[in-house]
Amino acid sequence: MAKQEAEWSNRLGIFWLKKHGYLDGGWRFGGIKWAYGGNKSSISFTVCTNEETGDNITLQYRHTNHATEEKESMDYKVELTATPCNYGSKRYWFICPLSKNGKYCGRRVGVLFSIGKWFGCRHCGNVAYTSQMQGGRNKGFISIPDIERAEKEVKRYYYKGRPTRKYRRLMRLNKRLEMGWIMMASKFDKSFGNHKK
Repeated sequence: MAKQEAEWSNRLGIFWLKKHGYLDGGWRFGGIKWAYGGNKSSISFTVCTNEETGDNITLQYRHTNHATEEKESMDYKVELTATPCNYGSKRYWFICPLSKNGKYCGRRVGVLFSIGKWFGCRHCGNVAYTSQMQGGRNKGFISIPDIERAEKEVKRYYYKGRPTRKYRRLMRLNKRLEMGWIMMASKFDKSFGNHKK
């Protein structure tokens, strides 16, 4: 079975929920709309972060079976769990509600992907990132857009005299890009040298 690409999949992420204030406590209601190449879809959700009732997110959407054009209303809860952070506060996670090969997953994940008519972790849905599917010679190379994206993510270069995590990542990517060019130049030199003789 071919792997579904994560970049082209509808997804719901904890980071996105936190960024938009849905994990600030109590009951929060919201939704997301996706559009890929003319295909539009949306999901509504209710986030409950309440110690008495337990932390969860209720997902509500309509699933269309593309073979029969039959629509089905989906409404189910996904459990949330939290782990303490090093500098106080806590980090939330989804607990994957799916089963694979008859065995409940229950994996703690930061992103849920649309898998058929359900949302679950990428392991249950056989979802992979494009970079994971690259093979052979191109796998180690870094592109200029990768560097530009990493540069935009860096808000602060140093904290207390030490490089920040995002800045260290940018430096690693720059080094890999440089090494890729050096490897390509050495291959070009070898090829050019062989043709010269």
